[in-house]
Amino acid sequence: MTMNDGFFHYQLSLYQRMNVLASLFVDPENPDDFIAGYIAHINPRQVVLDTVSPVGHYDGMMGVRLTEVSTVLGEDEYSERLRRLLLLRGEKPRETLEVAPDEDLFHAMCRKVMAEGRVITLWCGENEYMGRVTELNDMRVTIGALDFFGQNPADVTLALRTIDMASFGSEDDEMFELLSENRLPE
Repeated sequence: MTMNDGFFHYQLSLYQRMNVLASLFVDPENPDDFIAGYIAHINPRQVVLDTVSPVGHYDGMMGVRLTEVSTVLGEDEYSERLRRLLLLRGEKPRETLEVAPDEDLFHAMCRKVMAEGRVITLWCGENEYMGRVTELNDMRVTIGALDFFGQNPADVTLALRTIDMASFGSEDDEMFELLSENRLPE
């Protein structure tokens, strides 16, 4: 854990207690690329947010390794606008995540989608994998990674410690679920 990770953990824990909508910037090369949402779970290495889309709808859950975070903002005008849109629409988070004491947050996310037969997206470095979890233990996860059309699952095994980000329940995740459940004609 770096000093920044410790500071982000402190800052995000405070935002969680104060119910502040936060923005996590994960790509220093692209300052317009960030994840907005309310902190659902946090540990010294990872955070899971109830994510909010740019137009103010809840959009699943996203887990981020704190080492991937370059900046955290909260209580800014953008967050205020998203919070207002959620209130005006009467929206509540659609997803929940149960986390066992001392459980890795990516493990908890994989465990949930495996039990529910849903699609998860996992980011490792420059690679992105979408699919259903077929095997899970304390060290690794195996998913049936789907192609662009949500078809032809191919097993991909990843060490949990190499996962940078994970999501489930987002519009993208649900798109791959729908495509994979409706196979293309041969």
